[in-house]
Amino acid sequence: MEASPVTGVRLSSVVPASVVGENKPRPLTPMDLAMKLHYVRAVYFLKGKRDFTVSDLKTTMFTLLQSYHHVSGRIRMPENDNDPSGLALPYIRCNDSGIRIVEANVEEFTVEKWLDLEDRTIDHRFLVYDHVLGPDLFFSPLVFLQITQFKCGGFSIGLSWTHVLGDVFSASTFMKTLGQLMSGHGLPELVYPKTPELTSHDHNGEAIAIKKIESVGNCWLLANKCNMGRYNFNISLNQLDRLMAKYTTQVDQPLSEIDILYALIWNSLLNIRGETDTNVITICDRKKSTSCWNDDLVISVVERKDERIGISELAALIACGKREENGVIKRMIEEDRGSSDFITYGANLTFVNLDMADMYEFEIKGEKPDFVNYTIHGVGDKGVVLVFPKEKSARIVSVVMPEEDLAKIKDEVTNMIM
Repeated sequence: MEASPVTGVRLSSVVPASVVGENKPRPLTPMDLAMKLHYVRAVYFLKGKRDFTVSDLKTTMFTLLQSYHHVSGRIRMPENDNDPSGLALPYIRCNDSGIRIVEANVEEFTVEKWLDLEDRTIDHRFLVYDHVLGPDLFFSPLVFLQITQFKCGGFSIGLSWTHVLGDVFSASTFMKTLGQLMSGHGLPELVYPKTPELTSHDHNGEAIAIKKIESVGNCWLLANKCNMGRYNFNISLNQLDRLMAKYTTQVDQPLSEIDILYALIWNSLLNIRGETDTNVITICDRKKSTSCWNDDLVISVVERKDERIGISELAALIACGKREENGVIKRMIEEDRGSSDFITYGANLTFVNLDMADMYEFEIKGEKPDFVNYTIHGVGDKGVVLVFPKEKSARIVSVVMPEEDLAKIKDEVTNMIM
């Protein structure tokens, strides 16, 4: 689909129902800044007519922003920073400026017919507002919510979420809370991170999980060297069972489905790119926590040093060979003092486990979405792989890769799972 089927686009703003931010600064931690150039994008689909309206969604958002007042803020830079020992790091000014609401229509499709289309990149191309921070950085909303009505009466909710606010878990929790409010439940109380301080870390080397780049200035988006594409693999439960039976018996240690799926994609990229370009992978997990911040992320690397090994051995390396780099990442960003920028997703081939993201717990008056599609925008050239939670019939593995690699990995992975 080349031309956009979306018509009647209307933009408005929603702010907290009362003054809550009080213009207070919310500092960005080093882990926030490691995600500065990345964006979480999601689309929630709801078929058929529902017992609520777009107006109900917008009205509820006023209340939701009472709790999520940092989401209504704007990015600011330190003023009159003459202290060379201080951190010249951006922060969020909680000034209740609000988020942007986009209303639109798709008159050619029902939700069901849209979801029957094989190309899932259209979800994020057309149903999520193409938003990044900047170049008018101080005026850029941190969140856009696009509500698109289909001709069947159903609709989609497209979320563009600046990653400095948190990861996929954070974004899905925001959406779940919206549903809870619309269902008549109360607001949760968010616990905000403490103000970051300069810290000391034992690791004196450079982090390899992130990549240092020149400052992008006031437009917070990575400029890729090649065109990036997306593709979703739907791996059935029967295919998963066959993969587990085939590869877990070849090594003397327990392996999870996540280990096998990571190894499957890693092995495919080794075949495509060659060994020297894909010897290191980054793995993004998160702590088991009820909070929703980037500081809950656990960023690790796995290095393949042996000569060519198979999928079982790669999975065993992933299971037991991870080296956490949170501490050295924080030190690097603190010592840089804001003079450079960093990327995490796509600095190496990057894997993200979404098992803890409660994306299907979004529920309005007892009704859940028919399909949810998440991706990461602003990914580096090495690519990112998102492994979705297991559903009733399949696991989705979503890859964001250079288009040149994408065509090849489709064949590689399809041959392995069939």
